[in-house]
Amino acid sequence: MKDRPPSLYGAVYVPPHHRLISSPNNQNATKNSSAPAILSKLRDHQNTPILNAKGTASPPSLPHLQQQQQQKQQGTYNNNNGSKSSNNQNAQYNSAYCLGISENVSDRQLDLSLQSGTFDEANIEEWKQKLAMLLHDDGKQEFVSREKKDRRDFEQIAALASRMGLYSHLYSKVAVFSKVPLPNYRFDLDDKRPQREVSLNFGLLKRVNAYLGEYLSKKSRNKESFSDNCFSRSSSNSSIVTEEGLFEQPEPLASGTAVMEKILLRRSSLLRDQQQAWQESLEGREMLEFRQNLPAYKEKDTILIAILQNQVVIISGETGCGKTTQIPQFILESEIDSARGAFCSIICTQPRRISAISVSERVASERGEKLGESVGYKVRLEGIKGRDTRLLFCTTGILLRRLLVDRNLKGVTHVIVDEIHERGMNEDFLLIVLKDLLPRRPELKLILMSATLDAELFSSYFDGAPLIHIPGFTYPVRTHFLENILEMTGYRLTPSNQIDDYGQERMWKMSKQAPRKRKSQIVSSVEDALRAADFKDFSRQTQESLSCWNPDCIGFNLIEYLLSYICENERPGAVLVFMTGWDDISSLKDKLQAHPILGDPSRVLLLTCHGSMASSEQKLIFEEPEDGVRKIVLTTNIAETSITINDVVFVLDCGKAKETSYDALNNTPCLLPSWVSKVSTQQRRGRAGRVQPGECHHLYPRCVYDAFTEYQLPEILRTPLQSLCLQIKSLKLGSISEFLSRALQSPKLLAVQNAIEYLKVIGALDENENLTVLGRYLTMLPMEPKLGKMLILGAILNCLDPVLTIVAGLSVRDPFLTPLDKKDLAEAAKLQFSHDHSDHLALVRAYEGWKEAEKDLAGYDYCWKNFLSAQSMKAIDSLREEFLSLLKDTGLIDSYATSCNGWSYDQHLIRAVICYGLYPGICSVVHNEKSFSLKTMEDGPVLLYSNSVNARESRIPYPWLVFNEKIKVNSVFLRDSTAVSDSVLLLFGGSISRGDVLLNPQMVLHLHHELISAIRFLVSEDQCDGRFVFGRPDLKPSNMPVAPPQHSLISRTESGPGGDNSKSRLQTLVTRAGYAAPTYKTSQLENNQFQATVEFNGMQIIGQPCNNKKSAEKDAAAEALQWLMSGTWTGHEYINYTSMFLKKSKRDN
Repeated sequence: MKDRPPSLYGAVYVPPHHRLISSPNNQNATKNSSAPAILSKLRDHQNTPILNAKGTASPPSLPHLQQQQQQKQQGTYNNNNGSKSSNNQNAQYNSAYCLGISENVSDRQLDLSLQSGTFDEANIEEWKQKLAMLLHDDGKQEFVSREKKDRRDFEQIAALASRMGLYSHLYSKVAVFSKVPLPNYRFDLDDKRPQREVSLNFGLLKRVNAYLGEYLSKKSRNKESFSDNCFSRSSSNSSIVTEEGLFEQPEPLASGTAVMEKILLRRSSLLRDQQQAWQESLEGREMLEFRQNLPAYKEKDTILIAILQNQVVIISGETGCGKTTQIPQFILESEIDSARGAFCSIICTQPRRISAISVSERVASERGEKLGESVGYKVRLEGIKGRDTRLLFCTTGILLRRLLVDRNLKGVTHVIVDEIHERGMNEDFLLIVLKDLLPRRPELKLILMSATLDAELFSSYFDGAPLIHIPGFTYPVRTHFLENILEMTGYRLTPSNQIDDYGQERMWKMSKQAPRKRKSQIVSSVEDALRAADFKDFSRQTQESLSCWNPDCIGFNLIEYLLSYICENERPGAVLVFMTGWDDISSLKDKLQAHPILGDPSRVLLLTCHGSMASSEQKLIFEEPEDGVRKIVLTTNIAETSITINDVVFVLDCGKAKETSYDALNNTPCLLPSWVSKVSTQQRRGRAGRVQPGECHHLYPRCVYDAFTEYQLPEILRTPLQSLCLQIKSLKLGSISEFLSRALQSPKLLAVQNAIEYLKVIGALDENENLTVLGRYLTMLPMEPKLGKMLILGAILNCLDPVLTIVAGLSVRDPFLTPLDKKDLAEAAKLQFSHDHSDHLALVRAYEGWKEAEKDLAGYDYCWKNFLSAQSMKAIDSLREEFLSLLKDTGLIDSYATSCNGWSYDQHLIRAVICYGLYPGICSVVHNEKSFSLKTMEDGPVLLYSNSVNARESRIPYPWLVFNEKIKVNSVFLRDSTAVSDSVLLLFGGSISRGDVLLNPQMVLHLHHELISAIRFLVSEDQCDGRFVFGRPDLKPSNMPVAPPQHSLISRTESGPGGDNSKSRLQTLVTRAGYAAPTYKTSQLENNQFQATVEFNGMQIIGQPCNNKKSAEKDAAAEALQWLMSGTWTGHEYINYTSMFLKKSKRDN
């Protein structure tokens, strides 16, 4: 790992294991290698510490523990001050002043002291000196204390530290005082953190080692060499593959020859004739008359002159002024009128696909053309573009991918970036790239368009670029805040009618797992405003309602009542309802459809609007309904500025948006509803006055609106940066940190470091932050790096088909639906797809069933019966085809994809691929008598989302879960998980210190079947016979030689009679084999002792007599385990009873 500067430790919190590994003064620390190609981990068994009859290995997620243990054993353990400590000295761990544990105060005395609030003044005075020493010692970052008296006095010491500008945190029984902010959890201070001792049975090891030995002997004889060009199959189309990635072949550039000049002039003349013919036609004159009434048209000359005279122009215009449709047309029409139509190429980016499609359709219509003539569009999965297309609307991501292969945008004359006020990550990234590009392309014109008046920020970023503001025209809009709504309608708020029906179920499940301990961000951010509010001018009933208003709730019942009130009492006009996200939209739609008025199709047309809706559905929201029918559109914040629905008269605004924020200190995304900004509120309000005077109903008090922030936080400051960092390296833009420091508003250094570290861990970047071979291929795949890794390994291991489904499913909305009134039926339907402890494999089964139904034209019936989203299923199907095409273009699979599914039926290999992609998203599964607990390295205890198939299980017969994402909602929740074994995690997660790199893993695997056989045996027959140990002591690898087992791997006296966990381990083994859980019968003997019999799979095993029933059952379980883990020699082969026992499981798979 490249040494970080010492000053870094004074700026951000660096986890202790990172400090230990990468300290500039730590010369003896072993380099922390990034994850190599997965198959390079298979090597000679004599050099493999995990392949012993009962070997032990630390989990891959704790690499620093092995290193620290080795250093301590050698007596060369270094701290960050550069000093060495021997084994008999007290090492200052991580530059921290570690205090010993005092035994002078008992736990009971400590508890009494805490309850009484007493503290030791002398101790506080002593800490004053210690903290002052910490402030003045540049070599130390923190003090760590395990003394009971410091826990007793923590509140006073923490207050003292805060006054001195220091940070403090109490981790269970450990107090920490630091110069930098501290995370919520420190695994190095967790005395109960689980570590795994891995054991593999001898029969499995013998077979695996035989395969490896055969492979190594062949390799030695043949002295094979492999090319560094890992995947060199030919591409099947005109796309090109470079080191940076895969992209569409750009159009041939205009040649300087006289012949090409004449061709382009002829095309320009033809374009001018066509444009003039349209403008002179009756339809063209009517359209021009309409356009001339738009505010943007009145600024046409000013805009064109500014673009002609400046390289960068920034245009702001209120929503509805026509800037999005008119300004690109002004430029195109000007170029065509000047006979330069064939020479120009205009690209206009939109933040969303729905915007790119709808705007291109509108512009083509205003020009009297069909899409694909002079106007086209390109978004993911679809596009319409012809030879004569001069104006292309596309998403920002499409332009970024073109920049990867065409860094100078050759042939492009104008770039228009729309909706820059939204401050999306791609848009901010694009602005940095374009700012660097402009000096190299002085003839390129850049036009930035914003719907808000904060354009001065962009002007200063581009060295004082000129600003043009287009005033909009909207009809007056009457504003009603919550107090006005309650007064007008007479609706009464109570604590019970503010809990949404669907939310009550969800809230109950969440609170059952994680009781709320503090106020939510929604409440705390407006608490002061509510306390200071004065509602004395309103009726007593309204005041009582406001006194019990719950800011956390969306208010489904109020929305339903208000919509019904509008339909019965107000004038005609469409209603636009702004919700937080798709989940709320879907649930509200279900609720409204059950209403006698709002659910009547003859009176109400109920529609939804969101970013990934199909093109056919988009058209419905823009069309006017039949007479007597009121249109109600439930939408996300996409309708604030990206699209305009002309017939909207009424707007309902919940005032919230559900967006992901990023806690860099704890390296955790947070998905919490938050209040929108004042600018967003004004945009929502403006939707109501497009065609006539409108009304906007804000479902929160006026005082809450006054407490809103002015602008939204840019996405680059509130989301993880892994994909962005990968793009930076693929564009060869230099240092990631340096490049991002040039952003309009640069992200925190710790967020950048977290992203870089993640890319190193997954093997996309090397220690010098250069792209690896894996990293270069990941840049070719337009998806998250972890999903790209899955596809790549799925292609290598020839189990691609289910992996395509998993990756596509994780890229769209969850296809499993949970309707309001049919939750139990929906959950039961999902359970039929999930009998192997994997959300991902449940998705595969659901998709395969839908695909079969589609053959009989019964796809919709299948979705309806199984509570699946037909739209999501179709999206998965389309994405699978796109991903398959990308893999062909990169050469990872051949053009016919004939050999990429040989092992698609092997569930164990698929689990391995999932683990490879999702690592380091890993948590331990530790069982107790009745349930299990989960813990990650970064967060400590975590929970599963209630809709996970694993959340419904009382036991999971695997020691690990890999998960797609974790989200902090009060507690940290894991989403989309799959259970995996020790062998899967060791082979496919993280890095192993020794092994040869297989430069062409696919060639090696499938020319030498011994390797794939070794892998399959390891991942399919590992019975997870290891155990968890707890606490800070490090695991010590066993040096036990490979030999036939002489006794059970489960010691009957491990923790008392039978071992404390023998029952749970037996149940895990039996259920993994596909049998029913074991049952116990206990009888009392004449000597008052108890003897138990355990029964499973038709077998009965009797334990030894014990003093009580519980011990007797444990002993019977231990007896059964002892038999299962034993075996028999046949002279040339060791037969393991566990492998025989699992034959049923193999047949089922």
